[in-house]
Amino acid sequence: MKQLLILATLLIVSVAECDAQQRIDELLNREIDSGTTVLKMAVKRDPETGEIIKRVKELAAIDDRALAREFIAAFEAERENADVWEEESNGNIYIATAIWQNPKRIYNLSVNGSILSVTIQTIYREEEQ
Repeated sequence: MKQLLILATLLIVSVAECDAQQRIDELLNREIDSGTTVLKMAVKRDPETGEIIKRVKELAAIDDRALAREFIAAFEAERENADVWEEESNGNIYIATAIWQNPKRIYNLSVNGSILSVTIQTIYREEEQ
């Protein structure tokens, strides 16, 4: 019985962590599918194994204040779920960074007037120096 309880707890925690940045991901995917934003994506692989080490997505939009407000709301909704949260706001500039661990995911939002930039890094394995 004790093992079942531990297993159930671990399952709940892992599901909660997977859903942690879900609002941001859903909004990002919606915008990628819409075709009205600019998307850049890069993948770094281990040259020996082909295994993905890091994936980076960057979404940019200009003159879409409504979209910027949606992303700000999505980031702020995830504030409590993030392992690390940093935020800076100064007039027309808003910057937020949310970090989740295991795998390490770094979400960065930058809004400067009518310019929106969202960058998401997923680090599957730390690189050896």
